Amino acid sequence: MPQRNETAALAQAVMELIDQGHRRISRRIDLTRVRVLGLVSARGPLRPREIAAELGLTASATSRHLTALEREGRVVVDADPADSRTFLVRVAADGQAEIDATVEAGAAVFARVIADWPDEDVATARVLITRLNEAWTRRDDAPAAPAGPRWQRARGKED
Repeated sequence: MPQRNETAALAQAVMELIDQGHRRISRRIDLTRVRVLGLVSARGPLRPREIAAELGLTASATSRHLTALEREGRVVVDADPADSRTFLVRVAADGQAEIDATVEAGAAVFARVIADWPDEDVATARVLITRLNEAWTRRDDAPAAPAGPRWQRARGKED
């Protein structure tokens, strides 16, 4: 098991990577809209509540992003034949083109960032980052921490 200092250093390095990536990417694109578009492309057509649940968004945030994407011609909204109270969202041709362009642009930038890395390091990084993402997903699927003040949980006491 890694020592506490190594675990803390890894956590700090991951947070720095996320922060740098988010700051640089979010200057050019709306990451939440890209996530909405990507989800609908991969699994659509979807109801807004399914999109919200999958991405951890509020209903109002989901509505705001879907309205903008529909106005931009990135998604198409159709009546839901199974439930007249809601609708289904699917990706429009322009939306798929945006996804493809975003992926290509991101891959090109990333290729420049790691251009001087040996192939073995790229392969190792991919394996380890994939493993980290899978562990994170398993952690998200784990039962939530018990409720109550943190100091009580730390001592093993609950109300």
